[in-house]
Amino acid sequence: MTKRPIVILPFIIIGFLESAALELLYFATRPPLSAIADPVIRKFFGEPFIHYPGHLLILPKLFYYAQVALYAAVSVALMAVSVNIFKNIKEGPHVRLDAMFKNVIKRYFGYLAYGCLIVITLFLSNKAEIFLFSKVIFKLSSLLPQGVLTALSFSLIFVLFITNVIIHTLLISTIPLMVIEKKTLLKSCGLSIYMGIRNFFKIFPLILLPFIIYLPFTLLKSFPNELADKTFPEINILVTFAGIIVTIFVDCFMLLSVSQWLIDNRKGARIAN
Repeated sequence: MTKRPIVILPFIIIGFLESAALELLYFATRPPLSAIADPVIRKFFGEPFIHYPGHLLILPKLFYYAQVALYAAVSVALMAVSVNIFKNIKEGPHVRLDAMFKNVIKRYFGYLAYGCLIVITLFLSNKAEIFLFSKVIFKLSSLLPQGVLTALSFSLIFVLFITNVIIHTLLISTIPLMVIEKKTLLKSCGLSIYMGIRNFFKIFPLILLPFIIYLPFTLLKSFPNELADKTFPEINILVTFAGIIVTIFVDCFMLLSVSQWLIDNRKGARIAN
C-alpha cells in the first residue's frame, strides 16, 4: 500500500523504545524485574542502589547503557528508514514504507556495524581525553591553586563536547550515503570522513547547534547526585525523559539536514553533467 509517512516517524519510534527502556529501568528494582536486576545492580553499584532513592541516582547511567544498545541495534536502522522516506519524498516516487523496512533489513548488519563503530569511537576518544586530562591535572596539582585545577576539570566537559561534535561531523554522512547513494559501509564511512573534512565549516555548524540545544540535558544527567540533593530524586527521571523528547527532534534535524545537503549536491552534479 502506498503511503506518505512523515519523516520524523522513525525517530518517534526510537523515542518510544527509549521511553519503554526508561520505564523498565525505573521498575527494575521492583518484583518481578528485581529478581534479575537486583543481583546485577548489587554487584556493580552496591547494595544501597537497589533501594530508594539510590536506584534513581544511577538511573541516568543505566539508561545511557540501554540507549547505547538501542542505538546500535535499532536506532541506526530506523534512521536509515527516515532518510529513505525523505529521499523518496524529495525525488518524487511513491513512499512505500513496507519496501523501505525490507531494504533496511537487507542491510541491517551494515547499519549495526556503523552503530557499533560510532559507539566504540566515542568511547575510546572520551576515555583517551579523560586519561590525558587526569595526567595533566596530576602533574599540575602541586603547581597551581585549587581554583585553577577545578576550572581545568570543568574544561574537560567542553573538550569532550567539541570532540563528540567533530566525530559526528566526520561520520554523520555515512547513513545518508548508504541510503541515497547505495554505497557500502566502508565506502560510505570513507567518503563521509572526506566530505566532513572538505566541507567542515558547512557541516560542523549543522551538528553544533543541535548539540548545544541538547547540552543542558547532558550536563544535568552528568550530576545526578547533586541534582537530586538540590531538588528531589525523581528529577532524574524527568530530566532523562525530557532528554528523550528533545533528542527526537535534534537527531531528526541533524540527519535530514545532511541528507538535504547531499541531495542538493547530487542534483547539482547532474545539472553540471
